[in-house]
Amino acid sequence: MFKLFSLPSLLLASLAIGVVLSTPLDAAARDDQCVPCPKIFPVCDCAEGQECIIVAETCTECAHAICITPAPTLRECVVCTLQLPECNCDEDQECVIVKQTCDACAYATCVSP
Repeated sequence: MFKLFSLPSLLLASLAIGVVLSTPLDAAARDDQCVPCPKIFPVCDCAEGQECIIVAETCTECAHAICITPAPTLRECVVCTLQLPECNCDEDQECVIVKQTCDACAYATCVSP
């Protein structure tokens, strides 16, 4: 998967291809003070699970590709009631309330001391 920064993706993709594949006259028209860049489109060789990001060429930096590890996706948590769990423990046991997590609702359990 490719992602582009700086401008909307479609516009930037066309600009990046145009700049990277431009002729020397185009580069000269851009600005004589800009860094010279190779006329190839950058590519990634990312590890599995990484995404390829194409960074657009600027006057100070050539277009290049980087591999990033995407942020973890948000997962849905279980939906629990707001009722506090209760124990029905024997006299010789203690009630322990286990707090709610994303994977399980809070619950009460009886333990022997």
